[in-house]
Amino acid sequence: MPSYFRTADAGGAAMTRITLSGDQFILFVLLLKLGVMAAMASMLITSSFFKRLVFLDKRDTRQNWQFAAVFGALLTAGTAVRVLVGYEGMDLSLSGTFIAGLLGGAVPGMSVGFFVSMPPVLRGEWLALPFTVLCGFLGGLIRSRAEWREEFWDFSPLILNNLARSWRNFTRGRRVDSRAWITITLVGLEALRYVVSRRYPAVLFAFFPDHFWVTICIWLTTIACVGIPLKIWNNTRVEALLEEQRAAAMQARFDALRSQINPHFLFNTMNAATSLIWSEPEKARWILVKLSGILRRLLRGSEDFVPLSREIEFVDDYLSLEVARFGAEKLRVEKDLDPRSLDAPVPSMMLQPLVENAVRHGLSPKVGSGIVRVEASREGARLRIAVRDNGLGFKETAREGIGLRNVRERLKAAYGERASLEISSTRGEGTSIIIDMPVDRGAPGS
Repeated sequence: MPSYFRTADAGGAAMTRITLSGDQFILFVLLLKLGVMAAMASMLITSSFFKRLVFLDKRDTRQNWQFAAVFGALLTAGTAVRVLVGYEGMDLSLSGTFIAGLLGGAVPGMSVGFFVSMPPVLRGEWLALPFTVLCGFLGGLIRSRAEWREEFWDFSPLILNNLARSWRNFTRGRRVDSRAWITITLVGLEALRYVVSRRYPAVLFAFFPDHFWVTICIWLTTIACVGIPLKIWNNTRVEALLEEQRAAAMQARFDALRSQINPHFLFNTMNAATSLIWSEPEKARWILVKLSGILRRLLRGSEDFVPLSREIEFVDDYLSLEVARFGAEKLRVEKDLDPRSLDAPVPSMMLQPLVENAVRHGLSPKVGSGIVRVEASREGARLRIAVRDNGLGFKETAREGIGLRNVRERLKAAYGERASLEISSTRGEGTSIIIDMPVDRGAPGS
């Protein structure tokens, strides 16, 4: 029970001071430890340098020393505060060095244990050195089991969660998982520290509670001090993995959409050359030569995004094929391009399907000459591209073809809701397709 004292300050006002019992003080320190560990874990994970180190499955020698230096500096500062100032809540030597071994391996863990023990050793607590080195070694020993590399990330600060999962794994596969070994090891280390410091109180620091239930609280706190940073860091790790999977899925979707365009374009162009082989063989030969150059460019370039200027060059090559097929009097090409827009990145093979639609569905059936017009303008961070024709147009209820649907899907995959594709068509007057998109690719949906 706490004792209460009533005293008076210099002005005569009454003040109340509370003195905690030994067990109450220990419980207060344990709460402080939890807060310090949570604050340190949250602070570290904001550093991109630390994130790169902590999530590596394998590290070279330089990275191991960097990892040990980061952990060692913070934990050594905590033991120094305890030794010099007497704030026991800053001493996270057991749980901290164990985490260093668990995430970094035995060598980084033991190195951190060595650094962390220096302030207590200089004070005369010489058993702190072998004890903290042992903590780091045991953490690294658990990490050395390859099948546990993913499992220990799920270690919870709540012991009941760990026991339930461990029991489930034991009943299913008759094996003791990493959570159980971590719990057993941490309780064993705390028990070892208590026994040794009882026998040699001057050479190893430990708490000596009056009641056994406080001893259990010490064990639970040590387990939580390992589980809290693992839980915080694992949340960030899972988010990074999800982002990688999302990027990989988007890349696969992007590649699939692009692979649909290329055969579509190839088929239509080859069909045009075939139709001219008997009537105009020289023109058919020229188309095939031009087509081979286009395909060579497609095979060389696998970029998902290219400058608009390169996309315009590709469209020019394609339109030259169509002009050769239909004749200059049947098909005329116009361009109105803002020079500021030419360097903006756009999805590769984005304009060709739109121009192909304008020629084949808008102008090809039309009697008389037709015009395809390509426009591009830039206003601040937005890029506006338009493909217009004065062809037959179509009804609003007409279904989108493969090329148009593909372009729409690629814009959605690349930019999310930040890009739009609008179609306006008047029967007998022509069609306009307008793309509004950001210059900066950024993240889809952001």
